[in-house]
Amino acid sequence: MGSGASSCKDELAKCSVEDLTAAMKAMSPEEMAKVKEAVSAACKPKLFDFKSGLPDCCTSNPDNYKCVAEMCGARLIEMTLGPGQEDKPHDHPAHSMFVIAGGKVAITPYNEEGKPAGEAHEVELPTGAPPIMPPGAHQVKNVGDTEVKIIFVEPTLELKACAEQPDFVSPLEAVPDCYKKLAEDDLWFTGCMTMAVGMEDKPHSHRDHLLYVLEGESLCIYPGKEKGDKKMEMQIKPCAALAVPAGDHIVQNTGSKDIKIIFFELKK
Repeated sequence: MGSGASSCKDELAKCSVEDLTAAMKAMSPEEMAKVKEAVSAACKPKLFDFKSGLPDCCTSNPDNYKCVAEMCGARLIEMTLGPGQEDKPHDHPAHSMFVIAGGKVAITPYNEEGKPAGEAHEVELPTGAPPIMPPGAHQVKNVGDTEVKIIFVEPTLELKACAEQPDFVSPLEAVPDCYKKLAEDDLWFTGCMTMAVGMEDKPHSHRDHLLYVLEGESLCIYPGKEKGDKKMEMQIKPCAALAVPAGDHIVQNTGSKDIKIIFFELKK
């Protein structure tokens, strides 16, 4: 900590509650807003530790990157980039993606000093592709004619391993017709769940996961390894996102539309 910060801390330590209260009452609304913003920022946990010094995608580009669901140690991001749009330089940890609406983008890599590290290279992103991106900084421009929309999961510094689950039965094994693995790395697997109207799957287990609805209307979840009286009915719609804790359950499609959900599940 620098000498300026230490001096400020020392001065604050000398102040009484009455002094601080009086000082706050004397502040203008604008000054008070700045203090609240500074306090809020100081209280937030550090999510990333990028060597480049560049901000994360949501901080640098809040209009294009939105956190739609989060759990302790990870967040699900929805990225949208219109034709001709270019985001600001930012950094990422390794992240698993799913392309909802594909297109052509140009990606400019950045080095660990936060500077451009070469020419932009164009990439065609097909709809439905599940690429896994390595960690690193870059800048992205949509050089196509259509809006690009992608979801991806980012682990943060708070991520911890899941607790052991006895008698774990993966949905990929229990209901292979409904649950497919699209991609995986050491930390996550990207899955796709499809379920016809009226269908009910078999008991299965999940580790902590984040999901995103592509299609569907409603479903019913029966918690546990056997179907009982306890249930949770949910209305769902496209673009809805949710963090789901580890556990066992049975799922039934109770709506009038087929269900299609993309999910990113921890492997350990």
